[in-house]
Amino acid sequence: MNIQELANHLEIEEGQCLELTELFLKTSSTELTHLESAIEKKDLVTIERMAHSIKGSAAILGFMEVHEAAKKIEIAARENRLTDINRGVLMIREKLDWIAEALQGKKVNAKT
Repeated sequence: MNIQELANHLEIEEGQCLELTELFLKTSSTELTHLESAIEKKDLVTIERMAHSIKGSAAILGFMEVHEAAKKIEIAARENRLTDINRGVLMIREKLDWIAEALQGKKVNAKT
């Protein structure tokens, strides 16, 4: 993940981009936890709502793999296809972890 390219794409400064990405990670991680809980309860309304929220914020920042996975979860919830949801959750979790690692690396590089 190239923070400078992302910042240029969003037409903001790199520091602002770092802050937005950190906020995205925090919010999306919380929403993903709520999503996983809703899956256990088979709460399709909450599944759809959490997936929709993750999808939107990921699209704004250009994290298209997260966006696409959340979109698939949202559609599956709407169509009552719970079996199709777990794959998307795993994909989102992996991508959020990857973004967090890349962000941490960027912060370390900025300090050195």
